[in-house]
Amino acid sequence: MLTTSVKGRALDYSRVVGGRAFRGIVYVALGDGDDVYVVTRDTYASGIAKITIGSELDDEEEVITFGNISEGVFENSWPTCAAFHGGKLYVTDELKDCVRIFDSEGHLLTEFGKSGKKHGEFDRPSGIAIDADNNIFVSDTLNHRIQKFSSDGIFMNSFGSYGTDQSKLNSPWGLAIDNEENLLVADHLNDRIQQFSPDGTHIKTFGNSGSNAEILDHPSDVSTDPEGDIYVSDWANNRVQIFDGYGAHITAVHGAAFELSKWQQQYVRGNPDVHKARRRVATLEPEKWFALPTGVSYDTNKSRLLVVDSQRWRIQIFDKLANYSDPQFNI
Repeated sequence: MLTTSVKGRALDYSRVVGGRAFRGIVYVALGDGDDVYVVTRDTYASGIAKITIGSELDDEEEVITFGNISEGVFENSWPTCAAFHGGKLYVTDELKDCVRIFDSEGHLLTEFGKSGKKHGEFDRPSGIAIDADNNIFVSDTLNHRIQKFSSDGIFMNSFGSYGTDQSKLNSPWGLAIDNEENLLVADHLNDRIQQFSPDGTHIKTFGNSGSNAEILDHPSDVSTDPEGDIYVSDWANNRVQIFDGYGAHITAVHGAAFELSKWQQQYVRGNPDVHKARRRVATLEPEKWFALPTGVSYDTNKSRLLVVDSQRWRIQIFDKLANYSDPQFNI
């Protein structure tokens, strides 16, 4: 399905961006203009790549790799999530238990945090979000809490503790700031999304365990758009779930990449054995679908959703269409 239209919303598949340079992709953060920051992590390619993705098909270009600018910064490192704010990129690191701050051109400016359970310390930090007051929220994943910092990394407060009751957390992951400046948390091992006020007061919870149409299975990230719709990486269900601002389910998107990305096509054309192998399989249909999507980012300026399709080393992009009307046929 290239266009998903339901309950007054329409998401239209646009394109796919990715390839071998995206090996180990786990997250994308939107920068200024066409800039997109790609977080990758595996044995060979942990780091950040800055690319541009414009509005035209196949206009994506790689700009810089942070590891070439700040040499050695990602050695024995496990970058996880990122947030761009005020000309700076904030990156969590699960292995180093810290948050690193870079300028937009990849120069390391500073970092904060260390391993531990005290205020300002982390155990596998993951999601990160920054609100309009420049406060930084970090998912302190294995400490099962959210920590809040000032713009310069000074601890302010924390909330959440291990458990399954409302307001409790179990390995929180992706974060997003909604239109009311509240915090949305992908409560990963509780299979739900929770919403908190900026001071940590619980507001609501939605989602549950399982694989039915409205249910989440290990959600990994969350994002929101100007209309208040909420997008969730339903990681183990291989889909993106869409809810309205009240937490009511709207629909799900399963992927629609019916063609290779520009960079994937270049790789296949340059490798005859890969081309032959692709022609020997019975069907390429499974390539369309998401495989363990880890991140969702809504690009407000271009009205489009970017989905990190982690196991296929790519980003699938969907335009949110305004004033869409279903086709009419006379029979």
